[in-house]
Amino acid sequence: MAGFHGQQGFHRRHAHRQWGPPPSPPHYGGFSGYALPPPYLSTIYQPGWSYGPPQPMPPAPSPPPSTPRLGTEIVTLLLRTQIEYYFSEDNLARNVHLKMQMDEEGWVSVHTIASFPRVKRLTNDVVLILRSLQPSPTVEVEDGKMRRRGTWKKWLIRR
Repeated sequence: MAGFHGQQGFHRRHAHRQWGPPPSPPHYGGFSGYALPPPYLSTIYQPGWSYGPPQPMPPAPSPPPSTPRLGTEIVTLLLRTQIEYYFSEDNLARNVHLKMQMDEEGWVSVHTIASFPRVKRLTNDVVLILRSLQPSPTVEVEDGKMRRRGTWKKWLIRR
């Protein structure tokens, strides 16, 4: 018994527990043993309310998909930073998927890059993606394609 009473705060911690059957719901009157709903749940007629079947709501207009939520300058900076990372030496050293997307001259389609999740979260506007890479010292852009500037031959996978 010492262990039972020796636990600190046993009665305080378990005082909320009640032994026995759960309490029955309150009885609000009625006849022949049937309980009426609580007064606050009764249906009350209100003039002007519609009591017909529910009507479908019109669909909400969706925003244009290519509109960036951030300012265009911030989005272009984020795009350039992300894509420069994709074509960085560190990433290309281990990113086989990106190297598999390169053609024989190291070019990758802008649509391929636009499908990457981090780019897709920023925009799906391929013109904005290409424009954001114009001042890049790491990535060069030509005819809707991009590649690592200067050392692109190093990253080709021989097929």
